[in-house]
Amino acid sequence: MNQNIARLNFSKGLLPTVVVDRTTGKILMVGFSSSESLELTWKTGFAHFFSRSRQKIWKKGEESGNTLKVFQIYTDCDFDSLIFVVEPAGPTCHTSKDSCFFRKIENIENGEIKVLESNDLLRTSPPWGILSEIEDVLTYRKLNPKSNSFSSEMFQKGLGAILGKLIEEIGEFCESAIEGKKGREGEKNSLVWESADLIFMILLTLRYFDISIEEILKELKRRREEKLKNQ
Repeated sequence: MNQNIARLNFSKGLLPTVVVDRTTGKILMVGFSSSESLELTWKTGFAHFFSRSRQKIWKKGEESGNTLKVFQIYTDCDFDSLIFVVEPAGPTCHTSKDSCFFRKIENIENGEIKVLESNDLLRTSPPWGILSEIEDVLTYRKLNPKSNSFSSEMFQKGLGAILGKLIEEIGEFCESAIEGKKGREGEKNSLVWESADLIFMILLTLRYFDISIEEILKELKRRREEKLKNQ
């Protein structure tokens, strides 16, 4: 890991600043940083931005109380944009949604867009890539059973069948570990393959109880913070 002295590039004006939730990885908002607002962010530990409409520095949450505690700051290869990794004290968006990015573009034509607003069924800004996609599919299959769907079949058979399959996958995962078969993508009966099976069944079990990945991540973060406090 190299440490270098560099200077941020404000030659084009304000720096676009993407704000990411420390726990979930969700993109919460995009703001703009001036040199002065960035220094305030660094010194206070809370996100400050420069308002282009009001032409002044503002602290996020100064009126609502929904502040953004900043844990890490990143810049890009050209030193002209930023990422704040934060812990939000409440909803980030002025609409009272957790993220400002809750509209998924469904179509673009002749300069007009068709958007779909997120709801409990579909998360339009998935923070966990394929895990979020699988979680959304499982939610849909639970509410809308489909023939020839393994997950629909499991939900219909109930908890006993789900746990039986989960135990089976745990056993196969342990067997691969004992045999030391690390494997790679697409290699059956390896740790990689069996891990994917096991993670899928854990997600399916969580969906049965309507528990989200986000709740698990928050619990992991709570444990981590508790551990750090006791060190």
